[in-house]
Amino acid sequence: MKFSKLYYFIAFFFVLPLLVLQNSGCAKEYSNEGQDTVIVTRPPSTMADSTIHTQDTIKTFSSCAKCDTAAELTVGNWNFKTGNSYACGGITNSGFFSGNTEKDITLFGPSACSVDTGIVVSAFFSVPLDQDRYNLTTNQIEFYYYDNHASKDIFSSQPEKVFSVTLESFIFSTRIATGKFSGTVYKANGDTAYIREGKFKVYIK
Repeated sequence: MKFSKLYYFIAFFFVLPLLVLQNSGCAKEYSNEGQDTVIVTRPPSTMADSTIHTQDTIKTFSSCAKCDTAAELTVGNWNFKTGNSYACGGITNSGFFSGNTEKDITLFGPSACSVDTGIVVSAFFSVPLDQDRYNLTTNQIEFYYYDNHASKDIFSSQPEKVFSVTLESFIFSTRIATGKFSGTVYKANGDTAYIREGKFKVYIK
């Protein structure tokens, strides 16, 4: 009996580090159907999260105090409104993610108020961005407002609800894309919300 207890004690402390390493390697993935998988790896939070509040285990959305509605949108940034709330943030990566067709763009980046929340936007256009383009609108999109500490995204687009992205301009020589987005999304609890006056300005790699 004493030998059995000692055996289980040793086995527990041998297996525990392996479980910790396995869990630490997990990352949230966003996959575009028919496209290459976009894996978004985000650093651990170093700022207080003033965007998301926990209430009865349901995540609710509020304005980010660091976002100024009057501020001019500069390259490498995004913003949008929903209800009475306003969110903004930076773009940490962007580009074409389906090979050489150059008909789609994906961009993502964290909120100004928390590195653990932010947006992922993918838009698929009917023509390649191989020259200057203006006023291209598409409903073939994927939109997420993620939360690294939750099992579900705060907002996510679904095919049955209209969500559109308009590429107002793409200047081929500078690779700068300026656009807007809006539409209906689902919350983590299954309710719907409306994203309006969304904007982005990004360098397409």
